[in-house]
Amino acid sequence: MLQGWGDMSGILDQLPTLLGVIVGGLMSYVVGALAERSRWRRQQEIRWDGQLLQAYSEYGYAVKECATRYQRLAAHRGLTNHPAPLEPTEAILEQAANAEGRRAAMVEGLTLLTNAETAEAVQKLNRCVWHLEWLARGQLAGNPPSWALAFSDYRAARAEFYKHARQSLHIAEMGNVREAPWPPPWRPVQEPSDP
Repeated sequence: MLQGWGDMSGILDQLPTLLGVIVGGLMSYVVGALAERSRWRRQQEIRWDGQLLQAYSEYGYAVKECATRYQRLAAHRGLTNHPAPLEPTEAILEQAANAEGRRAAMVEGLTLLTNAETAEAVQKLNRCVWHLEWLARGQLAGNPPSWALAFSDYRAARAEFYKHARQSLHIAEMGNVREAPWPPPWRPVQEPSDP
């Protein structure tokens, strides 16, 4: 009987060591799992941030392409000055429609990737681009002051989009950047209208 108690006493003496090994193993597993999870999240953020940056850049370029085409079409209608007005031929209108289609398609990717504030800025910018399109195509009656106002709204919406895009990517604010006077001294223009 005493021999059994001695075996039990040996096990009880080793119990703290055994519990220490078990707790240490569990803690090592938990810390490793948390570190792996954190690393995976960082990799996902980097991956999505890269895709989001590309989506923002491509969308910004597509918006500017549309605005430039509409500005050139508007110049042909006498709504603004541009050194290279476009006559609204079938081919030119088809090119403008294709540019608009590319811009519209990019909105879907942005909607999936971005946050609510930037998505709202995208919607506002889209409405401003459509306003320019309607004026440039003659679907909405316009004159030089209405074009200038619509173009000013577009530029403000574009700046707001870039502000929110930078924030969503955790890029520092640019600070107050003074807008260069438009038109530049070497180019006489009657109203501010440049994409």
